[in-house]
Amino acid sequence: MNEQTIAQAAVTSLRAEVLLAPKPGLVDPESNGAHRDMNVTTFEASIHALAPYFGQYLHAGLTAATVPQLYQQLRTIGVKAEKAMMTATVGVNTHRGANFSFGFLLGALGWLLQKQSIKQLVMHDFAPLFPAVAQIAQGVSGDFRDLSEKKQLSHGEALYMKHGVTGVRGEALAGYPTIRTVILPYLRQTTTRGDLRYLQLMVHLMAQVEDANVLHRGGPAGLRFVQDAAKALLHVPASRLPNGLRALNAEMIARNLSPGGTADYLSLAYFFDALMQQTG
Repeated sequence: MNEQTIAQAAVTSLRAEVLLAPKPGLVDPESNGAHRDMNVTTFEASIHALAPYFGQYLHAGLTAATVPQLYQQLRTIGVKAEKAMMTATVGVNTHRGANFSFGFLLGALGWLLQKQSIKQLVMHDFAPLFPAVAQIAQGVSGDFRDLSEKKQLSHGEALYMKHGVTGVRGEALAGYPTIRTVILPYLRQTTTRGDLRYLQLMVHLMAQVEDANVLHRGGPAGLRFVQDAAKALLHVPASRLPNGLRALNAEMIARNLSPGGTADYLSLAYFFDALMQQTG
């Protein structure tokens, strides 16, 4: 896989995630979920705006001389990407978390590709990637300092102050344990293909992820509801899963809950799946 193919796989992964249906509480072709300010068209505009920056993240990793230099480059590109996204969506946050994660993962991937191939990384279950991400992302630990003195907090910062939840920043600092322990084992072990492969993964993620979007909207009680509902769906036969997800969607709309963190992880799952499939 060349540089362009890897970056395009990330873009395609975002498109695959938004088109997957049915997704409880989330935007898809069947429903806008618990969102009144966005739909599939909004997501398509967002993806189009972000697409050029994914190649820049990867290229930064491929050409960086030091880890601190790479971190600064990724943050600089990330700010530009987020601004482009917010302009395209007229101020709607569609992919802030996904942009953050793809930025660090693509940057770390490029950094490793200076010395090894994608095929080698796949053969080793991407093991070197996660400590590399954790090392590169160390700078974001400063994002949690002096928050009490800030006048306006982001949703993520407010959740950290209220519940101690570190969200996507914490995942990056820990080397994305959810990818390592949930997503990659699932992708390797399951033989299911097509949409069902990802709908079942979505349920696994909803049952386990400490979803910052759900916490923001529904607090700890909302998170418990989503996790318990997902755990119940883990045992539903495949043929009945779509209808079970549609029923849960109605409940989550009524409770104004949206598992945006799970949506971001689904995008990452599509991406890693593409890397694994294309390299055999």
